[in-house]
Amino acid sequence: MGQRGLWFDGQVALERPVTVGGGPRHLMITDGAGGTHEVATTDLVRIGGDEGQVRLGHRLIDGWRLILTAPFDPAVIDGLPKRRGRPMSSARKATMSSLIGLCAAATAAVGLVIFAPEAIARNMPMAWERKLGAAFDLPIDAARCDDPSAQAALQAIIDRLDPAARRDGFTIELLDLNEANAAALPGGRMIVFNGLFAEIDDADALAGIVAHEIAHVRRRHVAAGMVRQLGLGTVVTLLGGGAIAGNANQLVSLHFTRDAEAEADADAIAMLARAGISPRPTAEAFAHFAAEQGEWPEWLDSHPASRNRAARFAASAKSGVRYRPALDPAQSSALLGACAE
Repeated sequence: MGQRGLWFDGQVALERPVTVGGGPRHLMITDGAGGTHEVATTDLVRIGGDEGQVRLGHRLIDGWRLILTAPFDPAVIDGLPKRRGRPMSSARKATMSSLIGLCAAATAAVGLVIFAPEAIARNMPMAWERKLGAAFDLPIDAARCDDPSAQAALQAIIDRLDPAARRDGFTIELLDLNEANAAALPGGRMIVFNGLFAEIDDADALAGIVAHEIAHVRRRHVAAGMVRQLGLGTVVTLLGGGAIAGNANQLVSLHFTRDAEAEADADAIAMLARAGISPRPTAEAFAHFAAEQGEWPEWLDSHPASRNRAARFAASAKSGVRYRPALDPAQSSALLGACAE
């Protein structure tokens, strides 16, 4: 049967029931979907637990947790570190500083341009990424919708999709701009343009789009895309305390790789399922974009093919499942009517 446990992968902050096997050097973590993930035991630290539980963290991944519960499998437990430690060592920050310095000095190298963004993003502490997100001004013509009811409704959607997002510093802003757009800035700072509500009149569909943006942050796609698009020199400037106005326009239109978009869609589908929100309205919204514009709007032009993408969300809907709306009628009305003249 294997060792039972719960796993947080440090990307999507939701627990997954898993079985764990392996020997003294590596653990094999198998989730409910049949996916298998290998981790070296030398990368693990014991961070707590009691007589019926062992809690482990990862030296290199923020938020990574593996909680093993009794009965224990000696083949697994005996190979784990015995002493407690800290998941984030002080050496990691020094390593990260050296990595960024090295990358900044070599920005002219073609290989670095291709491969460094992902390497930097994977190792960048989320606190640094939040600092980067705060350094960018919003588009100059974008006014905030200061509607407390609408803001509360947006926050309620995030709380349903990712209960740990608020704790991890995620924020969401509603802008009064006639553009069908939503985007994630670095560090969990997300924005929604109320022009999107002219195209999407269902809070469940909006939840699917917000889930996609949350996934980009959790997967560190935003940080990697920022390094790739703005350049390593800009990143180093911002980490040093500089500020660059107006570049949020570039980040709003940030293009991710197709693999990253597919990952974000898969995570969004999983988030909707865990939250009990139907994926059908999201599928219908994407089909609407395709029908109205022939392809995706400009902000979606790096995503997988529209027809296949809508079908993927639709296929994830489970027959016989009683889904719950993302918002109640009052919340939905407040949000979808926000900033309306």
